[in-house]
Amino acid sequence: MSPRAKLPKLNLRSEPVPPPVPAPSAAPSAPAVPDRSDRSGKKIIAGHFPKATWAELRRLAVDHEKTAQELLEEALTDLFAKYRRNL
Repeated sequence: MSPRAKLPKLNLRSEPVPPPVPAPSAAPSAPAVPDRSDRSGKKIIAGHFPKATWAELRRLAVDHEKTAQELLEEALTDLFAKYRRNL
């Protein structure tokens, strides 16, 4: 006996299966790409730090109602002042 003979028979329906209903789209007026004009002329400064450093930065941001970006700008400004560098 062949392996095909062991397969169960398919139960074919006589009525057609309706096509799936598409999900409602989000706001059609929303742009596909967010506006990043505030980043024009800027460069990314990145680094790898321990998880504890990242967590403390996040806590400071919450405590002082600032973003991590604002705290990093403040830290870099202090660093440049320490080494007498002007922006």
